[in-house]
Amino acid sequence: MSDFNPALPRPIKWSVGENRYDSTGKQPRSISLFVPLESVDALHDYVTAVAADPSKVKMGKVWDYEQQAEVQVEGIYINGKGRTSPSGDYGTMNPAAMAAPAAPAATDEEVPF
Repeated sequence: MSDFNPALPRPIKWSVGENRYDSTGKQPRSISLFVPLESVDALHDYVTAVAADPSKVKMGKVWDYEQQAEVQVEGIYINGKGRTSPSGDYGTMNPAAMAAPAAPAATDEEVPF
């Protein structure tokens, strides 16, 4: 039996296929993510927890439309696994749940008011 504790009740499904809206050929592929409604709140909680953990924050490049260039920014990665089929690539993402922060130690001392 696996010790895997998923962060989401149901995994996110992703797929890569032909871009039906690309008439120029510049972006012939598209990616699609399907997030089950029952996983939306858990995804929010997971992303917020990962973003708050400095060891999980990485540098990456994204497109800046104002500058019309790639810029380097801080962010987080959410990885998944997948397969290839004749109609495109597909797979799921369900990251491991983040460990709960440790509770503060109990003390017998009175707190002055």
